[in-house]
Amino acid sequence: MIDSKNSFEEIFEIVKNLSSTLDLDTLLKRIAETAEKLTNSEASSIMLIDEDKQHLYFKTAGGEKGTVVKKIKIKLNEGIAGNVVLTKKTEIINDVSKDPRFTGKVDIQSGFKTKSILAAPMLTTSQEKNIEVIGVLEVLNKKNNQEYNEEDKKLIESLAGLASVTISNAKFSENQRNFFTNITEILVSAIENFKSKPIGMYWKITQTATMIAKMLNIDAKSEEYKNIYFGSLLHDIGYLSSKFRLEIDNADIIERNKIEQKHTLIGKEIVDKINLLKNISSIIKYHHENYDGTGYPEGLKAEQIPLGARILAVAEYVEELKINNTSKDEIIKLLQQLTASKFDPEIVKIVIQILSYE
Repeated sequence: MIDSKNSFEEIFEIVKNLSSTLDLDTLLKRIAETAEKLTNSEASSIMLIDEDKQHLYFKTAGGEKGTVVKKIKIKLNEGIAGNVVLTKKTEIINDVSKDPRFTGKVDIQSGFKTKSILAAPMLTTSQEKNIEVIGVLEVLNKKNNQEYNEEDKKLIESLAGLASVTISNAKFSENQRNFFTNITEILVSAIENFKSKPIGMYWKITQTATMIAKMLNIDAKSEEYKNIYFGSLLHDIGYLSSKFRLEIDNADIIERNKIEQKHTLIGKEIVDKINLLKNISSIIKYHHENYDGTGYPEGLKAEQIPLGARILAVAEYVEELKINNTSKDEIIKLLQQLTASKFDPEIVKIVIQILSYE
């Protein structure tokens, strides 16, 4: 008999984890282990439909033969799991020896002895609103010579639904990351083209900025590090504004410099409207502030300037000098001259260290 209170608590924990982690393997393993535990089974597995749409492969496999099982593939028209995919219905088989659909191929290859199976389809809705099967959740061999029942079936179907949601969330997140990465590359290329910068210039600035961040003990997994990364890549995004480009194209030499300074404010306005980028707006806005307060747009000084902007200012200066074939010794000399006036002394010290290692 399933303890309904424990079942609820276990499933609730999984639901909480759905929003706190995007690690697909960890979540699916947790779902399978929960199914195994709550149905009092010897083993469990989650099988997904392969890219060829002809096979199921084991995404997770519990029990003592789990490692071996994960190397096996099953044809969609074979076995109990294959039948579940075709019918989109849960199957309870308490004696597999009496079911002609059971092939025993997995048992032969793995050495596991299957006696009973409870298998549920993992269903999702396609863009055309069709119900599709993306995999199968199954538990094997209910312990103590007991049989799987309707209560077990309802539990497995609930967990199969959670597994489907987990996979859908992971795919959505992966698509978002893919879109965001490609859009970022397009934006960087557009900025380089407008400013007539060498290809890869902004990536080099970002590499130097993130290296400085690491040497300041900023965790590479932290939000601050991510902001420095994207802030460095997109710090000149203001140049892409059509309004800015119109103004700069129609300006004379005297006005041009004043208008050019607006790119930091325009850049901030652009990213403030994008949820995924709004946290980098302070880096974009203040990356032309000087440590002694003589920069723009607000004349901030020292610690008033956000750390990411202070890091970027030095990284950009160094990479600009490298493009002009300035020697390492000359770069170090120029940095020392500008320390505490244009640049943060602590960051200059770190950059000189980096240059010395190169």
